[in-house]
Amino acid sequence: MPRRRRPSFGGRRRSRRGARPRLPAVPRRSVPLGRRAPAVDARTAPVPRRPARTAVRARREPRRRGVLLPVNFFLDDPDLVATFDRGVPWERVVRLTEGPEADVAETVATWREMLAVAGRYIGTEVASRARAVDAIGVVRDDGRIEMNEPLKANLKGLADLGLIGLPLPREYGGSGLPFTLSAFVIEMLARACPSTMVQFAFYTAPAAMIVRYGTEEQKRRYVPRLARGEIIGAVAMTEPQAGSDVGKVATEATERDGCWTLNGRKQFISAGNGDLVIVLARAVRGSRGLDGLGLFIADRADGNYVVERAEHKFTIRGSPTCALMFDGTKAEPLGRPGDGWHGILSFMNESRVGVGIQGLGIGTAALAAASAYAAERRQMDRPIREHPMVAEMLLDMETSVAGLRALVVEAALLQDTILTRPDAPERHRLRELTPLIKWYGAEEMIRVCRLALQIHGGYGVVTEYDVERHMRDSLILPIYEGTSQIQALMAVRDLMRAILQRPTGLLRGGPSAALAGARFPGAVGRDLAAGRAALIRTLRGLMAGLVRRGGIGLLRGSRQPTDAELAPFLLHAERITETLAHLHVARALAEASARIAEHRPLAARAALRARLVAERNRLTIAAGDGGVFARIARWRSAQR
Repeated sequence: MPRRRRPSFGGRRRSRRGARPRLPAVPRRSVPLGRRAPAVDARTAPVPRRPARTAVRARREPRRRGVLLPVNFFLDDPDLVATFDRGVPWERVVRLTEGPEADVAETVATWREMLAVAGRYIGTEVASRARAVDAIGVVRDDGRIEMNEPLKANLKGLADLGLIGLPLPREYGGSGLPFTLSAFVIEMLARACPSTMVQFAFYTAPAAMIVRYGTEEQKRRYVPRLARGEIIGAVAMTEPQAGSDVGKVATEATERDGCWTLNGRKQFISAGNGDLVIVLARAVRGSRGLDGLGLFIADRADGNYVVERAEHKFTIRGSPTCALMFDGTKAEPLGRPGDGWHGILSFMNESRVGVGIQGLGIGTAALAAASAYAAERRQMDRPIREHPMVAEMLLDMETSVAGLRALVVEAALLQDTILTRPDAPERHRLRELTPLIKWYGAEEMIRVCRLALQIHGGYGVVTEYDVERHMRDSLILPIYEGTSQIQALMAVRDLMRAILQRPTGLLRGGPSAALAGARFPGAVGRDLAAGRAALIRTLRGLMAGLVRRGGIGLLRGSRQPTDAELAPFLLHAERITETLAHLHVARALAEASARIAEHRPLAARAALRARLVAERNRLTIAAGDGGVFARIARWRSAQR
């Protein structure tokens, strides 16, 4: 691996009086961006006087005109290092992915070194270009839609380091590394530059689908080039009239003389300006709903399909989000036409875990910025972090970030197990956790960013500080790859199915085996048990109402409940999901704290918070809200 010249980061000193806080945050430097890209002026960047003791620290060299040493987003993040060293059962991962004969210690040491190299590049090069990526946005030039130059530079550097194809099979040019390891890289990228992380994902996401469903010829043709970063792809599912309702997909795939063509439109397609697209289309004429859908690969070469536009967004501005038009587009099936729903569902579930990891990276960035600012900013003769309300904000943020990381590690381990043994029982646990990770990684990380902005006060809304960008970038998280409300409906429908199959679960530890089996000593165990009891009490009340409306036959499995009978469940789906998410985060963090001692106070805090959330939601649901259903009835009546 070639040695890279260590960049230096210059800055202008300010006088002490009236100075803005000097933050040990992401290093800022001028970036060669080409004619279209205004460089980030390092002379205007605040210069830190001394290192702050923060949750995520930047390393510094001896004082030399304010120069800041490169930041390593792996080695300089104590919690990430502790998670790697003590929070992951690497022996299990190595056995799963490398085989029983692999040298565990040597393999893990190699992986750790790889993360250190990746963390250095991401912390210096990618992070230093993040402002420029955001400021320039998508390049639109005479009908062409392209990534901007700093974003291209980020991806080229990742490709040069061999980081693009980490989880892809070695026989097709990838590194064949476990998803658990890739999750560390994705988190660091999301912390540095969420736009870069999104584009990075669309090398591996289309490639993974081709590996899973494609012919050998398709795998050889596409996957090695995607793994090397030579081409980039997209996955097109959403349409103007078919967002969360996938069954409304109208793009048609037509076969004639053994050749397939596509006709239709797709919208909100991340990386849609790339070299190829995997399209979900209606492959069986006359089919409706989820039946008859198929996946198809279309190359963009020779104007095979049209990138109509890239949306103008205030969030992840560097990542092109495109509208595509297919008009007689030549395509070839990916898998059997008619089985597309199962393929796209696997993609969506994996993407939802990815969005949770993206939220973790953005939350980590916000926590680092707020911790550094609160250590430097002084009010009333002391740093503002010593004021109780600010200290509580920081502690809440740290608890949320550490808890999400613990849950992400658990899900990544489950994913590695399923990738090697598709029929493993762990798939049921991953199905349970997936919407919760997506929901918590979105909603709770928005709250973390909001607290970070509040800690910055007026400077939080000033573009000189990165926290306003973290806030903007976080707002995409509850929208794409299934909104937070869709995640809540998924989680609650699965919960309902489990209850109806085994109603006696509500008399014991509840329908979640993971929560029912969680036992911890002391206050953590008591608070988790109390939170679980509040959840069970909530579910009993909702089930009693369901039986009153639909009869006891629902519990005997004689029929499925109607949407009208399920209405109270659906109304409160997000409250139930919030409770489930907090309970699982507290459980995962408590389990991790057995190996990472410094997480024990955070686990206690997470357990108490889960208990309070569960009790608040129980009281809200028990109070009832007939006004919502009255309003719906009024709207329906007005339409008649």
